[in-house]
Amino acid sequence: MLNASVRRLHALTAVVALVAAMLTVTFANAPGARADDCQWVLGSNGQQTCVFGGDQGGGGGGGKGTGVSIDCNSGGTIVYKGKTYACSYHEWTFSGGCYITPMVPQPPLDDPHWGSYDPATYRMQWEDCDHFPPQYAGAVEIAGPCVGYCAGPNPVERITNELQITMPDLGMAPPGKPKGGTGPTAIGYINTNIWLWTKNLDTSTQSRYAGNVSGVRTFVSADWKILKGGAEVRTPLHCTSDYEYTPDKGAAASPDPDCGFTFTTPGDYTIEVTTSWTLVITQNGVPGAPQPITSTANTATITIQEGQTTNG
Repeated sequence: MLNASVRRLHALTAVVALVAAMLTVTFANAPGARADDCQWVLGSNGQQTCVFGGDQGGGGGGGKGTGVSIDCNSGGTIVYKGKTYACSYHEWTFSGGCYITPMVPQPPLDDPHWGSYDPATYRMQWEDCDHFPPQYAGAVEIAGPCVGYCAGPNPVERITNELQITMPDLGMAPPGKPKGGTGPTAIGYINTNIWLWTKNLDTSTQSRYAGNVSGVRTFVSADWKILKGGAEVRTPLHCTSDYEYTPDKGAAASPDPDCGFTFTTPGDYTIEVTTSWTLVITQNGVPGAPQPITSTANTATITIQEGQTTNG
């Protein structure tokens, strides 16, 4: 009876030791520095990139390229330089002694890490060569090649999307009430100078680059409509300045006549502002025709009454 118990204890100890050894081999080896004996691919910027072949899924990039080695076995491990690594850990995959994962979402095209890499054939990814399990803290941002086109919008679509315009702020004095707002009715008076401006409007020219494609967005104007009962009471104002009203201005008119208005008839009015820009996409050095871009409209309402007062 005693001998049988001893044998069972020895067997159990052996099993525990085997399991511990397997866990140690598979997961305890932290990745070392990036390998110098993997396949090196010449990037579009003339730099070499270490690539382990195989499929690498994931958002924001996808496709093939740096990723799980073709030497991964059916148990999901790989022996690399005499050490055994897990081929993947959650969203991370093994690559040349390190672990990588695509950045989700991909960074904008003006991120300096892109350099001259083409986002049509490269994706930005996190790389951790120092920890297992891999972690984002301390990981570095690098470009990794895809085979063919990476998943996601093509360069023209991506540049166009990034250079779209957000809805502008609406400034007016006296202040209007945001359309659909629940506050008190905004009141103005006939024959009073109304100032119109778009708060902190950035009118700077913006550019984006992706390989042999570039896009340039140029400001045109802030366009104001004044409506009563859904109909425009005058032609739109095309304002190219950004003079903000302050109380010290009193009843003065805006320095830019295209950025102000004087109501002559009482009633309920809607003020609407959009911004207009042009976008030029250049491919292989050939610029396309300028494309008009218009922002989403921002609106406010105001009730104009008889009587006179200052703007403030």
